[in-house]
Amino acid sequence: MEYLTRSLQSDARSPSYRFHPMCKGLKLLNLCFTDDVILFCKGSVAAVSVLKDSLKKFSEASGLSINSKKSQVYFGGVAAGVRTEILQILNLSAGSFPLHYLGVPLRPTKWKHTDCELIIQKMRVKLFSWSGKHLSYAGRLLLIQSVLSGLRNYWMSVFMLPQSIIKEVEKLCRQFLWGASGTRCKFHLASWNQDCLPKAYGGLGLRDGTSWNRALLARYIWAVSTKQDSLWVKWIQHVYLKGVNFWDYVLKHDSSWYWRKLCHLRNRFSEREILAAGISGVFKPSKLYYSSIN
Repeated sequence: MEYLTRSLQSDARSPSYRFHPMCKGLKLLNLCFTDDVILFCKGSVAAVSVLKDSLKKFSEASGLSINSKKSQVYFGGVAAGVRTEILQILNLSAGSFPLHYLGVPLRPTKWKHTDCELIIQKMRVKLFSWSGKHLSYAGRLLLIQSVLSGLRNYWMSVFMLPQSIIKEVEKLCRQFLWGASGTRCKFHLASWNQDCLPKAYGGLGLRDGTSWNRALLARYIWAVSTKQDSLWVKWIQHVYLKGVNFWDYVLKHDSSWYWRKLCHLRNRFSEREILAAGISGVFKPSKLYYSSIN
């Protein structure tokens, strides 16, 4: 992949190539993952032709080529005629959002309820497999903390989940914890708010979904505030902040939905609280979460 990156950087000097508008400042050409590669360029025939030539040279040198069955082209603001010509050049099909990566749907606009239903489906599969087992109260609590919460936390560490999804997840956890028979639930010995308190305060150590989601996403605010060495932070600095301190930044109306959600967290946490949660150099969302409870 390093050879491909160097080849792309060399070919990007061609007068025919144009960077993607959001990647021009950083001269961002590609992102390489474990088994995936994402290429960026302006939606023009000339720019795509340069990418095509780079991929051809890479294929001749390495023996690796594009898998047309697993690769797609994603467009934004490109005329229909140009789209058709680009697809013919690359011999690929057009992709549609949401784009799924590592089990999470990605889209350039606000998440929809249907995007997150996979969490509910996975939880119900787990609960169905446990329904025939005789589990103690402590066993059910452990499964909620280690399995069900883990499914939820994976998504929460990436996006702000819709409130309807968070409430549905908590409903499933409550019913499993206290027991349910068909559509009827057994008597709850404590409220969910009480369950989500730390054990030192008489709770069960579970975590409220909305507050925990905010605490997890605050990690990105900490990364931007402390200027962590990551490509995402550099991109945020170049595209949005442009040298302005994050806490002094004035949010613009044309900002992306995701960036607006992060900026709104400034109303929930102070700069002092964010920095204190990462004072050791590693951000600890639990520290921020419990500070908001005390």
